Amino acid sequence: MKRPTIVRRPRHAVAERPFLVIWEATRACPPACPHCRAEALTARDPRELDGADARRVMDQSAAFGRPGPLFVITGGDPFQRADLTDLIAYGTSLGLRVAVSPSGTPTLTRENLEAVRDAGAVALSLSLDASTAARHDAFRGVPGVYERTLEGWRAARELGMKVQVNTTVS
Repeated sequence: MKRPTIVRRPRHAVAERPFLVIWEATRACPPACPHCRAEALTARDPRELDGADARRVMDQSAAFGRPGPLFVITGGDPFQRADLTDLIAYGTSLGLRVAVSPSGTPTLTRENLEAVRDAGAVALSLSLDASTAARHDAFRGVPGVYERTLEGWRAARELGMKVQVNTTVS
């Protein structure tokens, strides 16, 4: 029997602590796509964690020890949080590797990507739901999202960020 190929070798015991923490920092996302598992809203929910609570979540994640888990800030659209870069810098100061998973909204700009990179984000993940703009935008229910996502991907790569593309194949 052929042995399976190992895709990733964990640097710590994954049975004892996570290698990945994903925090949905906000449900706010202007498109509020119908399929969104985060049940996005067009505006921020006042019950979301504030900055102090968010830092406590990061403290708890860093307490797992080194290497710390990859801490992914997602949403909705994390760019809807004014304190996003402060939170990235805080998590980085704790030894967490921080990644951001924004939506293909007008906030997915080179300037915002540069700000999260400069704050310490090591990676970006973007969602593409189809192979063409027409199909992707129809699925999202928002015209232009496909091209905005690709522009964000290009900008992130030019800025030297690692980029992961999320998709569903069916």
